[in-house]
Amino acid sequence: MLYPSIQPVVGLNRGKGRSRSGCALCGGQTGPRKYMQSPSVNPHPKPGKQFTSKPTASAHRIGQFYLDLTKQRLFFLNKTAKRFRSEGIPITAADLAERPLRTRSGELVTEDQLPLTAAMRSGRPVEESFFLLEEGKPPVCVTWSAAPRENEAGEMVGVYASLCCTLPEPDWQGLAGLAHDLRTPLAALQMLSSLLGTPNLSEADLQANMKDLRTAIDRALHVGMDLLEWCRAPARGGRSPRSDWFPLGPLLEGLVREQGVAAERKGLEWLTHLEPARDWEVRSDPIRLGRLLSNLLVNAVRYTQSGGVKFTAGWREEASARNLVLGIVDTGSGIASEEQESIFLPFERGQASKEDDSGGSGLGLAVVDRLVEELGLELEVFSQYGQGSTFHLLLPQRLLRPGTSSQTDISPNG
Repeated sequence: MLYPSIQPVVGLNRGKGRSRSGCALCGGQTGPRKYMQSPSVNPHPKPGKQFTSKPTASAHRIGQFYLDLTKQRLFFLNKTAKRFRSEGIPITAADLAERPLRTRSGELVTEDQLPLTAAMRSGRPVEESFFLLEEGKPPVCVTWSAAPRENEAGEMVGVYASLCCTLPEPDWQGLAGLAHDLRTPLAALQMLSSLLGTPNLSEADLQANMKDLRTAIDRALHVGMDLLEWCRAPARGGRSPRSDWFPLGPLLEGLVREQGVAAERKGLEWLTHLEPARDWEVRSDPIRLGRLLSNLLVNAVRYTQSGGVKFTAGWREEASARNLVLGIVDTGSGIASEEQESIFLPFERGQASKEDDSGGSGLGLAVVDRLVEELGLELEVFSQYGQGSTFHLLLPQRLLRPGTSSQTDISPNG
């Protein structure tokens, strides 16, 4: 059997509910990816919706302060510090009530998180960055460094602090991912438009081709709009994921037609079995879910030189949940076990993909990893070097409902 069927096994999980188990395809074990549990202030944030705080060389300004604990007074030691006060940059706890700050993860900053207060209470140096976000104004990155001052007896008598204000840098990884995903519908437009010149094209084929062209155009426009949102508000991380009910079947069918053309051009076997998903609606972000699946399908076709690609759907019953599993199986170059973590990093490519020089940028799986987390889903990866790969995207039943035009059976065999 060329393609393994979707079975209730667990491999390398990305997203929610990660676990460890063996894989029927590769015969080995792969571990879960470990994510840091982020407190309200994380000194090493995971790139994504969180903010970066690296100052730009041309825009930073630094104010110097001294909190005298014996006199209970805050001194402004240079003109920039006084200017920050006149501009309304939050400096003390009282200022937060008027102009709140946000952490990297978007939470409101509390009095205890202010480095001046934190250094005074802990007796240790503190450095942290926050963000001032106000409607109609550019975002401001506020980076504090504070260190306690002691007298000869070892008693804390004050806190020295510096404050740097700058424009936050965009999330370059997010922008690169959007630029990468814009290529997919544009490539589809290129292939589909070439089919319009096919001799003796029937009216039915022409209408189907035009429908696929419109779908690709819509996808390109949506990704372009997301790019525009990033440019408008880089510190906010672009558009937040939507959570709408939409039919799953048309989304999957569009991806099948789009990537089927690419597979046919390479002479690959292109098999699909999506009936179990056809009459269901899913509550998610249609653009992000489409980008996620498109990246997996594009990679499957790109890194498969012979054999084929299969796109399937099936139900998996577990003790705690029931999931609709979208499976993408290829007979391509595969991923070595020691690379099954690193390939999810930006601009990283597995050894097999480097050897066949398929033109990948190393961004596809990094985008997939990010989208899986944004959508709150789970992805399983089974692969072995030289023997192909299997990806399972799990859609929990709580995010699914029968389509409005059907009476879909929700029993295990439905």
